[in-house]
Amino acid sequence: MGVPHLDSGPMGAEEFFAFTATRPDDEKWELIEGEPVLNASASRLHQKIIGNVFFALSEISRQRNPGWEIIPGIGVRLSELSVPVPDLLIRPDDNLEGVECNDMIIAFEVLSPSTANKDLRWKRKAYATLPSLRQYVVIAQDAVEVVSFDRANEFSERRFETAESVLDLPLIGASIDLREIYRGTGLL
Repeated sequence: MGVPHLDSGPMGAEEFFAFTATRPDDEKWELIEGEPVLNASASRLHQKIIGNVFFALSEISRQRNPGWEIIPGIGVRLSELSVPVPDLLIRPDDNLEGVECNDMIIAFEVLSPSTANKDLRWKRKAYATLPSLRQYVVIAQDAVEVVSFDRANEFSERRFETAESVLDLPLIGASIDLREIYRGTGLL
């Protein structure tokens, strides 16, 4: 039989999806420039914040039937070598099937100590290459602070740093009070 040959080159998206199909459901993998990356388990606070954002957006969606959907934890194919997974995304509501999309319009990330650098640097630049993306929202979990990067402003940052601030999401005609984002976190 001999020793099998291992391809030492970068992993492609299809190989990545075949690999992640064999992994437990509770593992969150991303493909970053051809390298599979296992993310650490999210903290309670991280999950609470994402839950608050999801709940607020779900309420808006139920009231308006807007033509978009909110999805947590699905891959976004940016290229054959990069399939990051935002904490939450908004995309057109057209009955997506499968484990990935390439048409998200808004991405949300909650910063964690292990992902902050990647989320603020690599993902911000990488997501901006996706033509459909209009807004990238980064949320701190250790302070009341949200930063939005909008295509309309060439992805320059806008900061929201008080509980009274309101994060506007103009593409979907919605806004979320930071008080709602941080509800139940102990940070208000």
